[in-house]
Amino acid sequence: MEILIKRLNDNARLPAYGREAGPGIDLYALDDVTIEPGERVLVQTGVALAMPVGYIGLIWSQRGMTTQNAMKVTTDIVDSGYREEVRVELTNTGSEQIHFAAGEPIAQLLVQQAQHAHLIEAEDLGGDTEK
Repeated sequence: MEILIKRLNDNARLPAYGREAGPGIDLYALDDVTIEPGERVLVQTGVALAMPVGYIGLIWSQRGMTTQNAMKVTTDIVDSGYREEVRVELTNTGSEQIHFAAGEPIAQLLVQQAQHAHLIEAEDLGGDTEK
């Protein structure tokens, strides 16, 4: 499978796998960003992606980033119809400033197959849901 990547800014670092065997594609900050305690910011990556039809990219936090930095990445979806810049929403849940330098990884993209299900209205869903 191929994912087309368009650099929207000459300074943008292209997404890349952080570890050869790892499942996540690193997404990088386009510019330096400082996030104050309690602040939520939308960080530019400077790139756009063309996900293949039938696949989605899930934006997640990087392993260890949230525990080390009190940083929360708002999970988001890049679907096959989205062609705008990929931006990552970060929230500082800690009590100290957090700084990311331009080109530093801020999140990861997990690529998954996505199928459309056939939805059927029913009066009885069957099965027992009591616990």
